[in-house]
Amino acid sequence: MIYCAFINDDLIAKSEYGVKMHNTIDEQERKALKVWMRGVIQNQKMSAYEWATKAGTSPTNITRFLNGNAKSIPSSRTVAKLSHVAGTEPKKITVADSLTRTLEVRDGKGKRLRYVNVYGIEGKVLAMELDHPTGYGLGGINSSDTILVREDVKPQEQDVVMYECKDGFRIGQIVDKSIIHKSYDIRHVIKITDVNLLGKVIQVIKKF
Repeated sequence: MIYCAFINDDLIAKSEYGVKMHNTIDEQERKALKVWMRGVIQNQKMSAYEWATKAGTSPTNITRFLNGNAKSIPSSRTVAKLSHVAGTEPKKITVADSLTRTLEVRDGKGKRLRYVNVYGIEGKVLAMELDHPTGYGLGGINSSDTILVREDVKPQEQDVVMYECKDGFRIGQIVDKSIIHKSYDIRHVIKITDVNLLGKVIQVIKKF
């Protein structure tokens, strides 16, 4: 089973997103470095003081970092010296590591179907799979697709959205304060005020 994602929205447009992404990478790098250092100390039966001394760096700085009392992380030069003595290196943290998250995929009744890993998705996101015509089949969103819906943003004109009505959950596009469909099964136009908008569709994962 292969999941192929087709992204409908650019979530990296806002500058504050870049700052947040950078901060996330720094935090993951800090955690990965601590895990590696504690692993070396435990596996090689070597104290932080002994390790730092052999590497020719400050034992105090290493100890403070491991105890969570240091605001900064050891420099790449310091890490290189420690790696030389230990014979191993810490895990490299990439942008992909900081942007990947796992979501529960649920059906229209709220039953969990599976988990899916997604990349570059922020905010409060709902992952759903519908077992009936979506209302947007001619637009490329079909039943059995995994539909990611951003719940914490206000949908705008021309956005593709998921909504709830008496017939269940459907997909449509906002046009002139109404919702239109791209489907042979559902052709009528619905007023936005007559349904419960769940949020904006930001990504569709096709299942092959």
